Amino acid sequence: MSDAPAAPPVAIETTGSAIIARVNLKLFDDKNLKLMEQMIDEAATKPGVTTVVLDMSRVQIVPSLGLGALVQLNKKCRARQQRLKLAGVVPMVRQTMSITKLDRILDLEDSVDAALA
Repeated sequence: MSDAPAAPPVAIETTGSAIIARVNLKLFDDKNLKLMEQMIDEAATKPGVTTVVLDMSRVQIVPSLGLGALVQLNKKCRARQQRLKLAGVVPMVRQTMSITKLDRILDLEDSVDAALA
């Protein structure tokens, strides 16, 4: 077993009028979802933020709780007149979003760069 500290579940970056939340998890679980929401809320409420990009390229599984959290995050962003964009969604997660029809409400982009463009 490694003694290296675990990467934080989410790393937040600011670039121009956007924040990028890089999710360092394979699976969204309850504890990490709450932490992620808090970190994004804190960063997104700063003045001038118009776009929230959630880099999901490492996320392999999003259970129903995670899907609900994404819908809530989207609602919060809209209430603040911000756009939420999910970037780098892997095929399995994209398929889940398609089956649940969440791909109709959530903005899915191929990459962080595409989401920022």
